Amino acid sequence: MGQTLENLLQDFPDESRIWLYQSNKALNKEEIQKIETELVEFVYGWAAHGNQLFASAKVLNPYFILVAVNDTMVPPSGCSIDASVHKMKDLGRLLNIDFFNRMNVVISSDNEPKMIHFSELSDHKESLLYDPLISTLGELRNNWPRPIAKSSLAQMLA
Repeated sequence: MGQTLENLLQDFPDESRIWLYQSNKALNKEEIQKIETELVEFVYGWAAHGNQLFASAKVLNPYFILVAVNDTMVPPSGCSIDASVHKMKDLGRLLNIDFFNRMNVVISSDNEPKMIHFSELSDHKESLLYDPLISTLGELRNNWPRPIAKSSLAQMLA
């Protein structure tokens, strides 16, 4: 988790496809260690139509898990994407964590991630948002967190 976003996954191009999974609570050290161990094992065997994916997974901060695929080498298939979703659901059940609750968002407060309910977002219009809907590694490296007004959620606050 100590790595800067600009240097994240240096072997992956900016166009690499990503999925961000947001926890419903701040992860503790034991949970982070378990998640990272499980995901290293998962991506090691992750394949699309029998072809190994060039993939990685990391815990970015106490709220976000990144799964990345360099899809210029081997693109993920629908089944392989489903496998990653199932893995996150399994981890959630194992650790009693919900990675699919979209009613909470994470903002940057005093340069630290802070979870708030979506309904409170309009009270924080000047904050930076850890936008969970970005889809490329380049966006993550260069625009995360980003101003709420430039996020995928901006239109919902109008």
